Amino acid sequence: MFKRSVNRADKELPKLSDSAVKVGLLLLLPYVMWLSRYSDSYVQSVQGKAIHLNFDGIMLSLHNLFTSANLIVHESGHGVCYLLSCSQFITSLNGTLFQLALPIIVIFYYRKRFNRLGIGLGFMWLAQNLIYVAWYMSYAQTPNKYPFFLGGAATHDFWYMFSQLGVLEYDWLIAGFVRVIAVLMLLSSYFYLLYSAYFSNTKPIQRGKR
Repeated sequence: MFKRSVNRADKELPKLSDSAVKVGLLLLLPYVMWLSRYSDSYVQSVQGKAIHLNFDGIMLSLHNLFTSANLIVHESGHGVCYLLSCSQFITSLNGTLFQLALPIIVIFYYRKRFNRLGIGLGFMWLAQNLIYVAWYMSYAQTPNKYPFFLGGAATHDFWYMFSQLGVLEYDWLIAGFVRVIAVLMLLSSYFYLLYSAYFSNTKPIQRGKR
């Protein structure tokens, strides 16, 4: 009975051929293109400004909504270490690990169920998190640059970790590398899904023979 229920649930997962999925992918295009240019210079340009009903304002509002959800996961990673009395380095690292682990779990979940849409969206979510991480890394040398972000006496995770590893002066290089990887992942995942939904008769991933 349980196996039958799982098979039924797998069949009910949304697919790239669904009309609602095709429309949803098109609606994601503005955000994907906007997110691909999200960087520290952009954050500096909008810091302290009211969010207006223009393209950047709407995309930033959407991004802040997604980021707020990601930050709950990020802070949960720190919280686990507070409970387990981890070292300060592991505590600083664990927020980012949790933040990246969740979309990776989603990718494996949908890979096991042979669902291309779930896999693609999982990679896009991972890329979105990595773009955030790259921005966070990019001002490790100036940890008080965005007091509204850290607040109080909070320690900038990457300022501490990069300092301990002796690579603080290379924060811009590490952040740039992570951002390039993230943007490539974001664009390739999105346009693969878009192509598969509209232009390709993509067959479901074949289950291996047992």
